[in-house]
Amino acid sequence: MVAAAEPDRKYWEAGSGQIHIGFTDAKIIKVLARGNRMVPETAIEVADEVGIAPPDLDWLITNQPNRIFLRNWREALELPAERHPDTFDECGNLFGVGIPVTLDAAIEDWRIAPGDVVMTAAFAHAGDFAGAAAIRWMGR
Repeated sequence: MVAAAEPDRKYWEAGSGQIHIGFTDAKIIKVLARGNRMVPETAIEVADEVGIAPPDLDWLITNQPNRIFLRNWREALELPAERHPDTFDECGNLFGVGIPVTLDAAIEDWRIAPGDVVMTAAFAHAGDFAGAAAIRWMGR
């Protein structure tokens, strides 16, 4: 990542215009590779810990940076699209809040039922870390 400003200046220098975080093409490639690898690896590790094969999960709820990640994660875990709900079309990339918003939406419309195993998984900070948790949903 790089700090970018218009007009150009160092991030610590005073000046007009906002500074934003930019990604070089090389960094974007690294983030995509990390994200495509880390979320499935983490989810598979948790699934192994709880004794369930990834294709046997009832639901996969992830953060939702973009449609490519969503497809790649689902395919890596061998899950059909209907078992990987998302709110991307309605909400876009919600970063960390994507999991609770999507989980709530799937519960509210009765897709997730008591006894279902829900795998939540995400990565953050351009792929510096990832996490996953398996939940046996017992209802509200």
